[in-house]
Amino acid sequence: MKKTLSIILIVLIFSVAFSGNLKADSTKFFANFGMMTDDSFSFDYYLWTIGANIDFSINDLFMISPEVNVVTYKFEFSTFLLEPAVIANFKLGTFFVGAGLSTFIVVTGSDFGDHSDLALKLNAGFMGDNFKFRVYIITPFEDLLGSNIVGVQAGIGF
Repeated sequence: MKKTLSIILIVLIFSVAFSGNLKADSTKFFANFGMMTDDSFSFDYYLWTIGANIDFSINDLFMISPEVNVVTYKFEFSTFLLEPAVIANFKLGTFFVGAGLSTFIVVTGSDFGDHSDLALKLNAGFMGDNFKFRVYIITPFEDLLGSNIVGVQAGIGF
């Protein structure tokens, strides 16, 4: 877990450090709400997410997006997971597509502190000045694109 948190912290520090050369309008904060399920789309098992991300636009084609989501099962609130991720996105006008790293960390319950291995997070979506919508897939590296978590998320920009 220390290794995972260290990697995420290093990426966040580099993102903030290199954002100093960016214009004020090239960094955008989003508050997000969404849902995740497995790739069978049966919705027998689904998770709700609430979180935030910052988009650091490096130039007109590339942005780095660190994010963190709090995840709960069917609004039961007995267990909460933290899902930090860092994604590198390519921008195509108002559309974007990207890939990055993600993990899940248990923050409440008897398994406090347990975490998943790093996983690949792929996403695509579109964003306006104050709105962002995206779909994503989280897939473990051990079973790449075999057993996936599929999600959708909408965000309001500040």
